Amino acid sequence: MTVPTIGHVDFDRATEVVQRFQRESTKWLYGLDDAARILSWAFFTLIPYTDKLRQTKALRQPHVLFRGPTGTGKTDLVSACAMSMDAKFERIQALPTSMPEDILGYETIVEELDGTRRIHFKPGKLMAHIVLIDEDNRLTAKTKAAVLEGMEESSATLTSDYGNISEAKMIPLYPLSCDFRDVDGPRFFMVICTENIFGDEEGTFPNPVAQLDRTTIAINMTDPVREEDELKIVARNVVGKRIEKLTNLYEVLAIAHYIFDNVSMSDYAQQYKVRLIRNTRPHRVIGRASRTVKEYLKVGISPRVHFHLEAVARTFAFFNGDTVITPDHIKAVAPHVLAHRLILREGMEFSISKEEVLDEVIRLMDVPPWS
Repeated sequence: MTVPTIGHVDFDRATEVVQRFQRESTKWLYGLDDAARILSWAFFTLIPYTDKLRQTKALRQPHVLFRGPTGTGKTDLVSACAMSMDAKFERIQALPTSMPEDILGYETIVEELDGTRRIHFKPGKLMAHIVLIDEDNRLTAKTKAAVLEGMEESSATLTSDYGNISEAKMIPLYPLSCDFRDVDGPRFFMVICTENIFGDEEGTFPNPVAQLDRTTIAINMTDPVREEDELKIVARNVVGKRIEKLTNLYEVLAIAHYIFDNVSMSDYAQQYKVRLIRNTRPHRVIGRASRTVKEYLKVGISPRVHFHLEAVARTFAFFNGDTVITPDHIKAVAPHVLAHRLILREGMEFSISKEEVLDEVIRLMDVPPWS
């Protein structure tokens, strides 16, 4: 299927692409409907960030964290989504021995057939539109810092023994043109991490708070809940299945900008969003949730998350056919945007989960009226 490059979309085209995208990504993946639905929010969401290369504020893609056991189809799901959008996809297997150069790339000397030598830059796997970092919490702090720079600034700072890359040694992540020298063109860059449960396996490290705060959406993966889904997981239902290319990244960006420009935040939703975030902070919480938060939480949600929660709620509202964000939209996406950022007090992780604390906070909060 040949997909034209589209710079403008309308409501009908945006809705059509979103619906077909959600169906196509789970064509041969059973029991992943909920995970695919939540992941699809991310591809059409835009959040503000600082673009160091352009020295301006810009909009870019959020990042996602998968938590759960192995073998549940996380890699296949992300790969299927990338294929349906015709995106450049790379998978990085995280290892404690991985170094920044392994994921960013490096310069090397290449000898030509005529005996001349030249300096050649070999891009790493972080140079892609959608990057899956498998078992992300195996990376050490030095390599993790390179990943965090890309997640926060959509750029990478390279080191070189030859000084040939550029004066600034900073390249954009990641141009739609797939040319890392394309600083001014449109970009699409998303990091999707999977996490081993810390303590269950050797060679893992707890993810830093800075990374969790930069991760917009967390998705808890489980084994197929329904028996009928698990019965379908057999070879004859998988072999030969093909993912259809539905769109391209130019159109995905056009749809994301359409959602950003046409879905607004109501005053009631803004009020509820601010109260919800403030009520996760032990030193700020008021009302009926005060006892729960002070008993179980050490650190609450930072102000940065206002951008993330609003952005995901905007996409969720559009997916549900609405053009105004209501408190119910905020409430629906909050568990996937907020829970993973909470820091429990020492020892409390054995008696309660972050999701349970947030559920209790939401339950005890009054929702502003909406008509």
